Amino acid sequence: MDKYSQQKRGGGGVVAEAWSRGLLLTLYRAARVLGLISFRLDREELQLKLPKSGSRNRILETVWRCLVVLTYAGVWPQLSAHLITDRPESYADMFALMQSFSVSILALVSFIIQAKGEDKFRTVLNRYLALYRRICAVTRVDQLFPMKFIVYFLLKLLLTIGGCVHEFPPLLKNEHFKDARNMVAVIVGIYMWLGTLFVLDACFMGFLVSGILYEHMAFNILLMLQRMQPIECEEKAVRMSKYQRMRLLCDYADELDECAAIYSELYGVTIAFRRMLQWQILFYVYYNFISICLILYLCILHYLNANEIALVSLAMATIKLFNLILLIMCADYAVRESQKPNRLPLDIVCTDMDQRWDKSVETFLSQQQTQRLEIKVLGFFQLNNEFILLILSAIISYLFILIQFGITGGFEASEEVRKQFNSSSHQIQELLN
Repeated sequence: MDKYSQQKRGGGGVVAEAWSRGLLLTLYRAARVLGLISFRLDREELQLKLPKSGSRNRILETVWRCLVVLTYAGVWPQLSAHLITDRPESYADMFALMQSFSVSILALVSFIIQAKGEDKFRTVLNRYLALYRRICAVTRVDQLFPMKFIVYFLLKLLLTIGGCVHEFPPLLKNEHFKDARNMVAVIVGIYMWLGTLFVLDACFMGFLVSGILYEHMAFNILLMLQRMQPIECEEKAVRMSKYQRMRLLCDYADELDECAAIYSELYGVTIAFRRMLQWQILFYVYYNFISICLILYLCILHYLNANEIALVSLAMATIKLFNLILLIMCADYAVRESQKPNRLPLDIVCTDMDQRWDKSVETFLSQQQTQRLEIKVLGFFQLNNEFILLILSAIISYLFILIQFGITGGFEASEEVRKQFNSSSHQIQELLN
């Protein structure tokens, strides 16, 4: 039984935990630099606390964020200049302009909601930190983050950098730095867009952390069931007395009750995280969807014109698609890991031996059925792997619409078609009369 008494990890687990903590600390510092958070980290208590300076800094930060929002609203056309033309010449260009305008509105709304809900963000992060300490205490381990966390983090970072390589060059043109006013506007626009990208990546990070914590708790319950196997053993050499069995079952029932409390808190904090950032998640999905459609549309136009830029556009569209898929897969990962206890033989192991254990199992399984995790965004759609197929089909359908309007030509061609149709109608009416 000693081999199951404590979960142990080798040197690789310690290294992965150290790297994971370092990456999370780097994210915290980056968020402070970008002005997304103003609270500080208390490393001793492992909690995020408000600054001691009072409300003066909060007022200055609010004024600064308002200036950033107004500047960002003015610089957004330059951010999206690579996707649309200065003057729409066809219905496809008009659609691209409308979609770019809608993305700018969602970007502003996302930033304002995030800045307004900073206290809620701090509360949710503190709940995650408290859960981390609580799970470490219950499972008696010091390393929760596996190498998987580092791999996914670096992959997401590479995709984000790839997206920046595509989005920032239009802002870094020489004509934007000739005028001091335009230069300040561009710098502030880049600053805020980096903050927006950070918040969008935080959506991915929250689901990944929830999935890892769920996975670790399910593994802990599995180890507990393995430690309980000797209780049912009927061999005389290892057979336990009735008193020993009852005592162990009561201890395991207490441990299962503690696991149920952690599962309940983990469910609550995951739902709170989703509610807090659901507008940002909607913007994340919508922005990447629109970017993929418009980039692929430009890719097809470049290909028809035998332009080598088509390959670059195709690569950028692939990066945007992987960004979207990674978010959906992490949300689906958290949901799947939360349902793992339902597949464990909790209601079979040591059943009918002790009412205390049977009651704990029944309560835990009932709680799992009641608190069934589903990550829905504003009630519009649910983030799971099936949603990836829906996104792909929507991209293809939307792309066909853009191509169809693009092939018909510009507004002049449509006006010519309308004149011909009116002329034919008048001729038919004259013949009928």
